[in-house]
Amino acid sequence: ENDGHVAGYAVVLFRKGSGVARLYSIAVGPFFGRLGIGRQLLAAAEEAAYEHDRMMLRLEVREDNQRAIRIYEQAGYRRIGREPDYYEDGATALRYEKTLRGDVPTATGVPFYQQTCEFTCGPCCLMMAMGNFDRGFVPDPVMEIRLWREATTVFMMSGPGGCEPFGLAVAGYESGLAAEIFVSFHGALFLQSVRSEDKRRVMELAQVDFRRRAELYGIPVNYRPFGIDDIRTALAGGKLVLVLISGFLMFGKKVPHWVLAIGDDGDHILIHDPWVEDERQETILDAANIPVPYGIFMNMAQFGRDGLRAAITLGKR
Repeated sequence: ENDGHVAGYAVVLFRKGSGVARLYSIAVGPFFGRLGIGRQLLAAAEEAAYEHDRMMLRLEVREDNQRAIRIYEQAGYRRIGREPDYYEDGATALRYEKTLRGDVPTATGVPFYQQTCEFTCGPCCLMMAMGNFDRGFVPDPVMEIRLWREATTVFMMSGPGGCEPFGLAVAGYESGLAAEIFVSFHGALFLQSVRSEDKRRVMELAQVDFRRRAELYGIPVNYRPFGIDDIRTALAGGKLVLVLISGFLMFGKKVPHWVLAIGDDGDHILIHDPWVEDERQETILDAANIPVPYGIFMNMAQFGRDGLRAAITLGKR
């Protein structure tokens, strides 16, 4: 508002249970252009979304509105899609989104490492923890693949296998860290989506080996779903926590994905996500030290029809 006149407005939509807010509409009055009001409204919309415990703000903009596109891109929004015939006149819309950080900085004492392969999220989180507890350790792609070979289930839905909690805990222990496992399921993991009996057999045998070695090393195992207090207690004790999540909120795919919980500010769990999606113009700003509201964190920290929860606390040994 300016001298009793409406200078502009922004409308943000919040869907219950979602970690994403949508900038439905934003406009500046005809007599208030080029005063920076649009940028102020955008910042206010982001602040409102963050205060409503949303991780991301998404919007659509006309493809021919170059001035608005420039403002969004300068504010850190990245393009995630294109929708032909979106508007009533048949114009195309571009979809953008931004990770909301509030006042949380990107820089942190825990080193960040971006995964170089689609299937190495777990090993990359493990390397970040190794770098945190051993400042002489320098992560690199060779160690990334080595740790993956040591912790992989061999197969997954398609392509190379990911990593499961016992394998990652064993690899962490063998790398000099103390580890403790939380897992809500007793049997072999990630088998539901693998149809080949031969592949399922190999995956089961690999996991039997991981569990035997975890028992041999005396790694504690809690066969129950972890709660937010388990994560907060571990972080308060100086540990880091490798957490299994569904990748749907982070990058739109219902696949198992590992992130590293590195901090707790009283309202959010702070995470390093090793997956930086270059095709969506993501940068480390979108992946390092991300503040995730407790409720959203617990919603995304489960995978599959059975709601599998798995985490590994890591610390000095």
